[in-house]
Formats: sequence, structure tokens, C-alpha cells
Amino acid sequence: MSSVDELLQIEPTSASRWKENEYAVYRYSPNKTMESEGKSPGAGFSLSLVGSSIPPDREHLVREQVATKMSQGSLYHGSGQVTTLDPELFPSPSQAYYCLIDTRQSGLTREESPGDGDVSKQFLLCFVSIGRQGLDLFRTELDSYTAELKPFLQELPSDNGFSGSRLEAEIKQWFSKNVSYLTRVIKLCHDQLPLLLHTAVNSHVEVTGENSETARDLRQFLEACSLANLMQFGNSEVSHLTAFPFLI
Repeated sequence: MSSVDELLQIEPTSASRWKENEYAVYRYSPNKTMESEGKSPGAGFSLSLVGSSIPPDREHLVREQVATKMSQGSLYHGSGQVTTLDPELFPSPSQAYYCLIDTRQSGLTREESPGDGDVSKQFLLCFVSIGRQGLDLFRTELDSYTAELKPFLQELPSDNGFSGSRLEAEIKQWFSKNVSYLTRVIKLCHDQLPLLLHTAVNSHVEVTGENSETARDLRQFLEACSLANLMQFGNSEVSHLTAFPFLI
């Protein structure tokens, strides 16, 4: 088994309880009493489930932990956070990325938004990686991806209607599109990888082609490896490639 395959494996004892990559979508309502599930004392907001791949008997564990983290710090629209999940409740290591998305019309306050009624137009997207860590290295990709999901969120009716929606079909691909692309590009380029890295760091590259998935993968890879992006990590952080040296 290769190092890449090992990265994608979870512990056998956990496989019967969890899938590797889960997701959950919540309606976020500020300044309301938390519902019984996912309650976080003093949080001042509620999270009501819209749809999830996590079994109901375990979804509340994710909701509670994410709600607790949200109540302890600042949360900005479109800027996701990554938290490590309690190893006593989840296969270790496990992480969750969560991001607040506002689908209201730009420039309108909550009171001015037409037709809102009592239904919140703000959503919390949560992506869970079970038995693995490193989601913090893909925050840029995940932030861009959650922004792309805004039109799908706007389509949801007030009664949620998640099952069978375009959002459900798309969000299932979150890990493949935003993390696994790295493996696909490395396998695709192979011997040409040093040249691709050199190009990414030293020049601007426009990716074109008929295969939309491959083009997206290459654009994300070049962006991740660009000099401007790497400089954002600073001396105390590591890049995608230094974090996974066995992939090269």
C-alpha cells in the first residue's frame, strides 16, 4: 500500500461507525436560544440542520463541538475555521472545517431583507475529516469552495428541501474537489512536477483545456504553490507540499 493510500485509510474499528469525509449544512440564526441539539450555553445563536451525511445519532456530536468553538471566538462570513474534534468522541485524529455563508442580498440588513420571514438566510457549512488531519492546510481552497456553493444555498426553499437538491449533489464532492486534487495533479504530472512547481512560483499560468476537472485541479495546484500564496504561511506554517512530502 502506498503512502497516498495510507493517508486515505481510517482505522478499521472506526470504519463501521464513520465514513472518511462527512458534511453537514445548518441554518444559522443569530440572537436566538440554542435548540436542544447542539446547545452551547451563552452562544446567542441557533443551528438547525438542513442536511447531512452524518448519521443522526452522531451528527449532534459534531454540532455541539462546532457550536462550542463558534461561541468561544469570532466568526466571519466567508472565512472558515478548522478545529480538532474531541479524540474521546471521534477517531483520532479528526478535524472539522466550518464556514458561515450569508445568502442575503448584498447591502441589506437582516431587518431589510425582503421575504425572509422567520427563516434565516445564513448557513453554516461543516466539512468533517474522520481519522485524518491537515484540513487547515486547505482553508484557501475550502473558503473558495463554500463561496461557490452560495447559489445552491439560495435555491433551498424555506422548508429546507435538501434531499435531491443541487446542493446535495455538489457538496458530496467537497473532499475530492478541494483536497484530493493534490494527489491527482501529482499523479498526472509525475516527472514534470518540478517544472510545474518552478512555473507556479515564478510566473503566471493560464490553464485551458476541455477536461474541466483536470483544469480545475491544475488551477488549484498552481494557486497553492504560487509564491504569493506560500508567503502567507510565514515561518511558523508549512505548505501543502512540505506537509505531505511523501506525495512527491
